[in-house]
Amino acid sequence: MKRIAMIAAAALAATVPANAVSKAIFLSKSSGFEHSCIKWDENKVSHVDRILTKLAPQFGSEVLCTKDASLINAENLKNYKLVIFYTTLNLDEEGADKNPPMKPSGQAELIEWIKNGGGFVGFHCASDTFHTPDGGEVTPYIKMIGGEFRGHGKQFVGTVRVVDKAHPTMANVPEEWSINDEWYLFKNLNEKSIHVLATLDSAAEREVQEMYNIPNYPIIWCSELGKGRVFYNAMGHREDVWDSEIFQKSVVDAAKWAMGEGPANAAPNLEKVMTPDEIVKVQLPPVKDN
Repeated sequence: MKRIAMIAAAALAATVPANAVSKAIFLSKSSGFEHSCIKWDENKVSHVDRILTKLAPQFGSEVLCTKDASLINAENLKNYKLVIFYTTLNLDEEGADKNPPMKPSGQAELIEWIKNGGGFVGFHCASDTFHTPDGGEVTPYIKMIGGEFRGHGKQFVGTVRVVDKAHPTMANVPEEWSINDEWYLFKNLNEKSIHVLATLDSAAEREVQEMYNIPNYPIIWCSELGKGRVFYNAMGHREDVWDSEIFQKSVVDAAKWAMGEGPANAAPNLEKVMTPDEIVKVQLPPVKDN
């Protein structure tokens, strides 16, 4: 009996190619504002689509680029090891881009998939998705991703300061990295879950735009959710950010980590990175969304 089982296992292994790749899905549905870097051209391909397709082999994957949010469901997610979001507003609504929405249970099914071992990576406006209702509880999605977009000002050259250089997702990010982008401000930072990887130093912009006259605040973070991993990088509004070699290397590193490569090293650390007063200050007062 034992020999039969060994033969069956060997036969099954033989059917899986040695160079088999995992699958990733990149969702860029915009129920609200659609960023230029994810707008489709006449061939239904965006700037980010091209870059992720190029990078996917480096993290051992092939990627499906789509604006069809109905693909985020329990049955279809069984086919994927990694989900990447660059999305806006309520994905269970058709919204501005008129692309297919998630079914009402899609948010819960995505989170359950992550808990069961899935990897999630969100960029920029992924935090501008499934917002908390006015006066309501923070949505499960926002709790999962770790923070909620509350606004931004004019683009400027900010300095990304790595706070956990030992983390594998930060291996190719300089300890101080100055780059021009649109810098999000946040509320509902999940102190119980997020592991801050890098903060934004607004530097001289504090004297120019009042909303950025706050302490350095989280701009890249990660967390564990059940058996799964979550990574969020607020950068990536501009096409030239996606063209950056540093940024592209960080995308590959984040994807590998989210799919389970290496130790998680994601213990919550927000309260170690910032004082309680600073945590409050960077989330208040509310700013007008642009």
